[in-house]
Amino acid sequence: MSLLDRFGRPVKGLRISVTSSCDLNCFFCHSEGVGSGAGDLMTPEEIERIVRIGMSFGIESVKLTGGEPMLRRDILEIVERLGRLGLKDLSMTTNGFRLAELAPDLKRLGLKRVNVSLHSTYPERYARITGLDPERGLSRYGLVIEGIREAIRAGLDPVKLNVVMLKGVNDDELDRLIEFAGSLASEGDIVVQLIELVGCGVDSEALRTYYFSLSDLEREVSKRALRKVVRKLHFRTQYLMPNGVWVEFVKPMGNYLFCMNDTRLRITHDGKFKPCLMRSGNEVDFLRAMRAGASDEELKKLLLKAVELREPYWKPPKGWRPPG
Repeated sequence: MSLLDRFGRPVKGLRISVTSSCDLNCFFCHSEGVGSGAGDLMTPEEIERIVRIGMSFGIESVKLTGGEPMLRRDILEIVERLGRLGLKDLSMTTNGFRLAELAPDLKRLGLKRVNVSLHSTYPERYARITGLDPERGLSRYGLVIEGIREAIRAGLDPVKLNVVMLKGVNDDELDRLIEFAGSLASEGDIVVQLIELVGCGVDSEALRTYYFSLSDLEREVSKRALRKVVRKLHFRTQYLMPNGVWVEFVKPMGNYLFCMNDTRLRITHDGKFKPCLMRSGNEVDFLRAMRAGASDEELKKLLLKAVELREPYWKPPKGWRPPG
């Protein structure tokens, strides 16, 4: 059985926050659209159960997020439980501080790929962006770079470098990012993922100050690329550079193509289905029902309710038809 929402969008993946805690303080963090860290965390058993229920509807991929997922002491158990379910894809987004330590075990237990936040190739900028003091920022930056290299050696494929592009802060680093990724490309697939700042988690003044459109950068990259691919997820574009690095553009702001090709349902750290990152107040709580003894059939109904509530934040014009 497959899931379709009211707008004809299939739901094929789950994006699961396993904690709201993080050891960084990036000012633009959208915290997965959750305003506070209140609420009980799901246990590994509860996460496994809700994923199994999703798989009964055709869910085939899971991305683990936070906060910082590796702050959970039981993160390896979570990955192990999900890794044996037969998912087509199991991935994680991380700040990378514990990646060098955990990458081999994560791969062994079933993690297929990883996204690592690297918002600057300059240690001082990295410290500023992530809210760390310069000395601590320098040491943490080193840990991230070591973690990226270890993830590649462990066979996580691809390794994506997540970069939120900020006007006047890191918008001049495209070539450095591609060069750095290229130094690793001989060991495994590397993707530099450039991400637009979104108006979730930041105030309007910060959005005006730091928002940087990726359109000019994409035009520049397209002229140098050997190949272009359009992904089904969010209609994202990827470009293969001459040094073997892929550059991917994540451009959600005002982009109805992004919303109309969103195939993932979010789950908050405290056990709620969240139909849209940008909207609040329509979450569907399943953890309370689960802990009160709800059957799988009752939980399935809650999942279907959340899918019914899905709605594109940016909608296409009247009469629009999907590309192709």
